[in-house]
Amino acid sequence: MYCPNCGKENSAEQKFCRSCGLSLEKAVQSLAEQLPALELDKNLRERQQRVDRLINIVAGTAISILVGGVLWGIIYGIIIVKGEVIAGLFFLAFIVGIVLFALLSLYSESLRKASGKRKLMQPPPTQVSDTAELPPATQMEPLPSVTEGTTELLTVDKKEKRSSSSGE
Repeated sequence: MYCPNCGKENSAEQKFCRSCGLSLEKAVQSLAEQLPALELDKNLRERQQRVDRLINIVAGTAISILVGGVLWGIIYGIIIVKGEVIAGLFFLAFIVGIVLFALLSLYSESLRKASGKRKLMQPPPTQVSDTAELPPATQMEPLPSVTEGTTELLTVDKKEKRSSSSGE
């Protein structure tokens, strides 16, 4: 488990973060409460992935049949029936080029989506450091205490009373 404050990896049995000292008991309780919800999300994601695969298979089959019909029409209609081999081959190469361009564009987009998901799923970066050392202190100016100005007045009053009582 990762510390919600500093991102340092800790075991689930630890009560405090070894890096920043944050109490991890509440974080462990929160994770324990969320686990059933995570299991449901996992099942929904698996179902969604199955449906997406099925949609891809059906769409790929339909597009393959369409492209195959167009190619067969070009081969049969232009090359075999009309006998125009050179024109038919140029037209056939043009259609194949368009199909390859579309397939490579779809593949490129799927790679971008996959790399985006991978970045989201990676744990936060952690700094490797010796846990025996304390984390660096922040450079903040200390705020003056409420009693600082009043205690100074008390010491002045006592000195005045002593000098006035000894002078009388």
